[in-house]
Amino acid sequence: MILQLKDIRISFTNAQNESFDLLRGVNLDVEKGKITALVGGNGTGKTTLFNIISGFEKNYTGEVVFEGNDFNRIPAHRISLMGIGRLFQDGQLMGGLTLMENMKLASDDTTGEMPFSSLLFPKKWKKAELQKELQVREVLTRIFGQDNKYLNMLDKDASEFSYGEQRILSLARLLMGGDRLLLLDEPTSGVNPMYIEIIEQIIREMKEQEGLTVLLIEHNMHFVRKVADVCAYLDEGIIAKVGPTAEVLDDKNVRNSYLGL
Repeated sequence: MILQLKDIRISFTNAQNESFDLLRGVNLDVEKGKITALVGGNGTGKTTLFNIISGFEKNYTGEVVFEGNDFNRIPAHRISLMGIGRLFQDGQLMGGLTLMENMKLASDDTTGEMPFSSLLFPKKWKKAELQKELQVREVLTRIFGQDNKYLNMLDKDASEFSYGEQRILSLARLLMGGDRLLLLDEPTSGVNPMYIEIIEQIIREMKEQEGLTVLLIEHNMHFVRKVADVCAYLDEGIIAKVGPTAEVLDDKNVRNSYLGL
């Protein structure tokens, strides 16, 4: 298993000073090289679970184990360099920066990020920047094919791309970091059907061509059926059922409590 969640629990206090348990003992094994979908109703704690895994939430109990290593309460900036990448629910490209600049920011090569590095080590800095630019072109070619239009749009401001294009480019950008596990929070949210098909293709290539493991949150059950190998149903603070996607989504109790069927 690439990721293990062991008895994850977290409570919150609302505006009326009332405490409630959001996660009441989540246990989940994420198999390496598979696409696992985490499904459940709104407010059941799916994004909170992602925040725990990626280091943005520390007020929990339980264990997060990644590749056999204890990842409990490691700062988010360190986790991002240790093999876990994330697409946020509202994650888009950064306006004011070009597509090339956005892609390069996701590189795991931190050369040049120290103040005055370009002045103190100009040759090293220039070499690193050229390597990043080559990597950007390589990633875009692997994902979108030879002579794809984005290779000619690298100097375009990110804000000029459509929402759907920003979404697929944000997915492609994850391949810059050398990650082994990707957390995708509602990758198809707000995206039109044309781009949903591209997102499906990208996620499949992440698994089949790149050998990555994907854990995704998604409300589009048609998409989940098409792309996920495994499905985990989060309900009332626990993983109520986990298994092959069709088996979970066709389960009578899941259909009644979540899908309302």
